[in-house]
Amino acid sequence: MLSRGYLRLLALSLALGVPIALASFFFVSLQHWLQHQVWQELPHALGFGHAPWWWPLPTLALAGLILAPIITRLPGAGGHVPVHGLGGDPIGPRALPGVVLAAVLTLPLGVTLGPEAPLMAVGSALALLGVRALRRHPADAASATVVATAGSTAAISTILGGPVVAAVMVMEAAGLAGPRLAVLLLPCLAASGAGALVFTGFGHWTGLS
Repeated sequence: MLSRGYLRLLALSLALGVPIALASFFFVSLQHWLQHQVWQELPHALGFGHAPWWWPLPTLALAGLILAPIITRLPGAGGHVPVHGLGGDPIGPRALPGVVLAAVLTLPLGVTLGPEAPLMAVGSALALLGVRALRRHPADAASATVVATAGSTAAISTILGGPVVAAVMVMEAAGLAGPRLAVLLLPCLAASGAGALVFTGFGHWTGLS
């Protein structure tokens, strides 16, 4: 039988999944719009029929110039290091501005690592920020990790098309097994289910898929 505390954790994960998915949806929408401006509208405005072969050279150079001060001066160093995979400690609220700026300003310029890791970081930070705003601090570090991981799952479910795939991916990245994996499963499914529903509705409404 599930304890009362665990049921509260499930309800919190479900409630946080909706606003996190909304924020992630608009994050992805903004990224798509900026990408369209950089790779289609700007070349057309300069008289090219399409982006020329050399177009990635200045855009990637600009991405590097933008990213360098974000990594060196803002908390969080722009997010996780790609060579370390998707695992690691949850990203806290303090690192959120740097992660968002690094992703929004460089991914449309041709950095091809994709939005998955930034979305997971955004979801984690927003979940912990939401818990703080609600003044419902998790009882311990393990509960905080569950909430943060559920937030990451809600965020990434917006691009993976369903809650199960998102939950499996995030839990695999977390490197958990046995009873700890079972404890994490339901909050992740609750949050990612809410996230997938939000993306399905807004994606149908706006045409973004």
